[in-house]
Amino acid sequence: MIRKDVARFAVVVLAGILLLAGVALAQNPRTQQDRPQSPQMQTPPQENNEDLRTYSGKISSSSGKYVLEGASPRGPYLLDDQKSAKKYEGKNVLVTGLLDRSSNTIHVQKIQEAAPA
Repeated sequence: MIRKDVARFAVVVLAGILLLAGVALAQNPRTQQDRPQSPQMQTPPQENNEDLRTYSGKISSSSGKYVLEGASPRGPYLLDDQKSAKKYEGKNVLVTGLLDRSSNTIHVQKIQEAAPA
């Protein structure tokens, strides 16, 4: 008689555990393998802020594009934010941004007028 009671108790406990496991799985039915993969990014990763630099020079127009002159002996840097650069044409400025050496372009974060010397 005691064996039957122990066996019934064990069955009830196992049934309860399975029921709880089923409820837990029902709340989160998708596993990592089931989740759709996000598409691979087509754009290059963002460069970290350590690469940000401030360049000083004068903004001028060259071939219809605004450039920063005097910041480098390699020639003027093309500024990728032409709208902001236009506001400072002919002025001495500080340009904060990331330099793309392959195209000699500064990816502008901020332009501000330089303090008079």
